[in-house]
Amino acid sequence: MSLNYNALSSLTRDKFIPVLVDNIFNSNVLAFRLLKNAEKLDGGKKIITPLEYGKNSAQGYYSGYDVLDTTPSDPITSAEWDWKMAYATISISGEDELKNSGDSQVLSLLKSKMRNAEKSLKDMFGNSLFNGDGATAPGTGEITALGGAKYVTGGASPHQSSGVANCIIGEDRSLGGIDSTTYTWWDSVLHTFKDADGTNASTFDEHVTVPTNGGVSAIITDMTKMYGACTIDNDSPDLIVTTQVLMDAYETSLMSNKRFEGAQDLADAGFQTLRFKGATVVVDSHVPAGQMYFLNTKYLDFKVHSKRNFAFEDFQKPVNQDSRVAKIFWMGQLTCTNPRMQGMIVGGTSDY
Repeated sequence: MSLNYNALSSLTRDKFIPVLVDNIFNSNVLAFRLLKNAEKLDGGKKIITPLEYGKNSAQGYYSGYDVLDTTPSDPITSAEWDWKMAYATISISGEDELKNSGDSQVLSLLKSKMRNAEKSLKDMFGNSLFNGDGATAPGTGEITALGGAKYVTGGASPHQSSGVANCIIGEDRSLGGIDSTTYTWWDSVLHTFKDADGTNASTFDEHVTVPTNGGVSAIITDMTKMYGACTIDNDSPDLIVTTQVLMDAYETSLMSNKRFEGAQDLADAGFQTLRFKGATVVVDSHVPAGQMYFLNTKYLDFKVHSKRNFAFEDFQKPVNQDSRVAKIFWMGQLTCTNPRMQGMIVGGTSDY
């Protein structure tokens, strides 16, 4: 049977794309929590998110005929985020078409092509979110990254973070059109892992060591300090994302204590989780070695264009190639309305 590309396009759109999108959403915890529930927008030159950075100064107690302060106060500003676009192509060459004639062969070929596109998109989003080593600004066309710091041996400061633009967790950088060198309330919280002696924790054992006068392991002390630094009243991190090595160090440090499971929705989606205070601890393979992210997802949000939310474009034949090509398009951005409530610890061990 000759290949009918109208039918193939319809089959891809109706059957394969929904599965691909579901698998992308379930590929890592942030895609599951944020990308899956992205707010759909109709357009706009930029994505605008309002920010509440101060208190209303026209307030206070009064009695009787006291004069009330009616001075205009505007504690609201906004961040501006550029749209970012991504794509994946599904190509079938004329040679493959001839070699795979017949319905079953065509479906098998299409499945393999879709798996490849799915893997590419998963890696693209995962790598962009955690941005390599955490000390390089995202590329011009990439979405906002989470972390903008890394441990620097012998550096002037315990972590390198200055000037890493378009990273949500960082200091002295530009993010959403706001320069935190001037507006320090736009900075995040950064710490370095320490061992029981107060120096950098460079080995697995140093993370799990319990000091004789402390009673808890070094990694739990570090996590407790970061959790507290990212907490205001009852507003605390709800998600901690780290490497497998640091997750194992945390679990080891629990010793014989009960291992409380994390959020049920993440467990149901297949993610292995633990609990730390009010946050779920989970592993993501894209997290750079030695790093642990403390996230308050209330202030993190993916925005997507309603017409480019993994939209599928039918197979077409290029004028200069013996092939058929379809495309998957995405357009959106990762935004944050309160970096102050996000933090990361760097300098942890990368092996056992």
